[in-house]
Amino acid sequence: MKKLFSFFFVFVGMFFSTKINAQDIRIGFPRIEIGERPDENSVSLQSMNVQVEIFGNLAKTTTTLVFTNSSSRNLEGNLVFPLPENTTVSGYAIDINGKLRNAVPVTKVRAVEVFESIQKQNIDPGIIEKVEGNNFRTRISPIPAKGSRTIQLSYYQELKLDKSSYQYHLPLDSSKKIAKFNLTTKVYNAAGKPQLVETPDGSFNFSENSNIYEANLSKTDFTPKKSLIINLPKSPNNVESFVQKNVDGSVYFYANLLVDAKSQPKVWSKNIGIIWDNSLSGLKRNHQKELEFLDKIISQQKNLNIEVSLLNFSLEKSRFFQIKNGDWSELKKYLENVTYDGGTNYAKILPASLKADEYLLFSDGISSFGSNIFNIDKPFYTIASSPTSNYGVLKMIAQKVGGKFINLNENSVENAFKQINESSVQFLGIINNTAGEVYPISTNDVNNGISISGISQYPNAKLTMMFGRNGKVEFNKELDLSKATQNLEISKIWAQSKVNYLELNPEQNKTEIEEIGKQFSIVTSNTSLIVLENVSDYVKYKINPPAELQNEFNKLSKQGFEQKETRKADLLKNAIAKAKELKEWWKKDFKYVKPKYPKPVADSVLVSVALEGRAEGIAIEEREVSADIQAVSVTAYGTTRRESRASSANMLVTDKKMKDESSVSVPEIKIVNVKSDKEYMKLIEASKNPYQTYLDLRKDYAETPAYYFDVATFFFLKKERETGLKILSSIADLGLEDAELYKMLAYKLKEIEEYQTELFITKKILDWRPFDAQSYRDYALALQDNEQYQSALEYLYKVLTNDYSVEIANRDRDITEIIVPEVNNLISLHRKELNLSKINKDIIVDIPVDIRVVMNWNKDMTDIDLWVTDPNGEKCFYGHRTTAIGGRMSEDVTQGFGPEQFMLKKAIKGKYKIETNFFGERQMSISGPTTISAEIYLMYSSGKQVKKMITFQNNKPNSGGEGILVGEFEF
Repeated sequence: MKKLFSFFFVFVGMFFSTKINAQDIRIGFPRIEIGERPDENSVSLQSMNVQVEIFGNLAKTTTTLVFTNSSSRNLEGNLVFPLPENTTVSGYAIDINGKLRNAVPVTKVRAVEVFESIQKQNIDPGIIEKVEGNNFRTRISPIPAKGSRTIQLSYYQELKLDKSSYQYHLPLDSSKKIAKFNLTTKVYNAAGKPQLVETPDGSFNFSENSNIYEANLSKTDFTPKKSLIINLPKSPNNVESFVQKNVDGSVYFYANLLVDAKSQPKVWSKNIGIIWDNSLSGLKRNHQKELEFLDKIISQQKNLNIEVSLLNFSLEKSRFFQIKNGDWSELKKYLENVTYDGGTNYAKILPASLKADEYLLFSDGISSFGSNIFNIDKPFYTIASSPTSNYGVLKMIAQKVGGKFINLNENSVENAFKQINESSVQFLGIINNTAGEVYPISTNDVNNGISISGISQYPNAKLTMMFGRNGKVEFNKELDLSKATQNLEISKIWAQSKVNYLELNPEQNKTEIEEIGKQFSIVTSNTSLIVLENVSDYVKYKINPPAELQNEFNKLSKQGFEQKETRKADLLKNAIAKAKELKEWWKKDFKYVKPKYPKPVADSVLVSVALEGRAEGIAIEEREVSADIQAVSVTAYGTTRRESRASSANMLVTDKKMKDESSVSVPEIKIVNVKSDKEYMKLIEASKNPYQTYLDLRKDYAETPAYYFDVATFFFLKKERETGLKILSSIADLGLEDAELYKMLAYKLKEIEEYQTELFITKKILDWRPFDAQSYRDYALALQDNEQYQSALEYLYKVLTNDYSVEIANRDRDITEIIVPEVNNLISLHRKELNLSKINKDIIVDIPVDIRVVMNWNKDMTDIDLWVTDPNGEKCFYGHRTTAIGGRMSEDVTQGFGPEQFMLKKAIKGKYKIETNFFGERQMSISGPTTISAEIYLMYSSGKQVKKMITFQNNKPNSGGEGILVGEFEF
């Protein structure tokens, strides 16, 4: 098995740093990490080649990066980056055998499943996917030890209009040298010479040849200190258009034009509300621009009543500010001193709490700790100033009741104020019926300039665009497609425009978004691009390959290539067998027989005779007892237990006796607090103001999930639940669609009985990873916690009826050992509330037990062991799965998320000890140490069932063989 260690870095150019320990977010070069620690010496950016082509207001950027790995370990690479609004990832390639291979489209969840299945076979795939918002993530496995990997990314971008010019911005500020740096920029058919606002160095200048402006820069050992910013003049009367021909004679078209129409000033209410997102991710926003934007509004209105509510994992009670003569110094000071902490939950915005007439929502559109759906009956103006914003969500909110979306991240404050403060004309559609599927849809506001794309039946059609207000046409603009340029992939730009519209209602349009992404090879919320190493893998997983492999793919397919993808779909059959096995185990009565040691005789002569073996029976008894002693002492040390059939026969008792003894009261479970030994916890525990100390120290641990987990646990133990929950919820803001982080959250939320949020978190994980049996199980158990018993039963049953890739199924071992008791637990406790008509009756068995312990963990490629030691000192674990008193351990999970389970039908008197042992892991990732949850049930599936749970992190990953005590109880 390869040793893979993940590194995380944020790319430049179109990419922005996600460092969150300061409000001034620095744009920079790749920030490489292994786990939580920067590893600048191991992985470095060896080469960067950027090709920029600009056509009117469309720019295509292609960036080729070469990363070298100087370490002796293979590394798994993850590159996370945001892109501007209205941007299309149109190309992705990685090097296979020294040559770049283009990626092909596949359904998003299928891409992840295939990627992980292949990765477990030690083959090198690559994937790029869209995660929350307009953020993208690539996964490359591996960057070889002492070797390099090359990746290439291409994207189309619609440039923003600033006054009479379009602006292109490529951030290039870096503190690190690049061995080879190349930058080429070409501007086609420009209305005038491009103006360089900022350049990487002074030698970058445009020269003109045949109406093409070109600039080049080539450097070695180059440390760029400035970005590339270009202003491109726009002709005020020119309509720029582009077409791409289709096989049926129709064309995709795209046009951009200026619209010079008199705007009408907005009439503001005197009672304005501000919802200010003060979650942890709020640190990424540009607060300076936000305050300047507010200043524009308040300075114009002069006298206002402003209600301010802070939003993170909850909506805080509003504060009211009365503004007189434009003086808003008190409000400004309040906003400047806001503390940013916690996750984001838009569902906490309730209509009853909204007292103002209209609202300004300053947020990134990412509701990480709750649903992004909430009801409003007043206009919401949504303002984005973070590059990682979810523009689709913010647009959806704004369009509900006549608000507007303002992209402050990509507009100047002046332009943004003009957009919100003026009622502009609207695009009302195209008169000619020869054009269809035109985006944006009609009634879309036009702010000075507008870009339109669609499909025309005729390549030389003249289309008439209508503009006006409230459905009334005020003027027209003509678009002559016969004059259009034909050298761009307009189909991809049209497809992205359609997807942008569909993503206003992502769940409703999920299937169509997926199909558009696959047809046009663009990355969407439901479609990814994937690169596989071998042609046989494309055949095996039924993925159409890139053009250069098509012939070989077709040949293998026609030959009936034998290696088909193997799916495991017989879990229900396994579950029926497992139910029968568990019932037989449950019917068997166990009673431990304590060893009887020989009693010495009083007479010394008899003693010597006995020692010589002359007293009949004594030697035989001694041999039997010795065997029993050996059995007990050896198992106490964790080795394989030896047991004779005869001794087993002596352990039987009757069912009636068991039931009588089970009537005793349920013991108390004592949970051990597994404390963090980190230095920051010592400082926080010693502080007179622990929360302030947490904030003061956070700058050094801003992106360390364990920090928030440890501090939240500290406050929970202090019975300061709200503070603990706020800090814990910050973990949701640390990563985008990070299942490991969300599993960590789910475990802790279950422990503290925050069940409603647990349900939201586990549903997110299920959406991201529907190919994992654990995703269904975790969601089902969250449904049970929320008293949705029928749905819980149905999702547990899906674990048994779904099919899985054989690699993932083998990882999970026999999960039916865990699912069968959980299905029957639901039935046992809530039979009257359940419809069992769709449940196979052969898995329904009544198997209540005195003790059940279940252990889960949040990381793949990880081996955690559950140990349970009974009052006789006999330890049940993966190497000794059955005990003399009837203890039973599930199969050892060595590569996945668990779970592992211990069950005991009848507990004997005495103390039981629960431990976990960290055996090892084959990955390191941003989520830090492995998070483990242990659930201890007594009188499971009976009317007396009780449960205790503990969630903790393994802070000693190299302590294999040393168990961590997590709980104990005494019958």
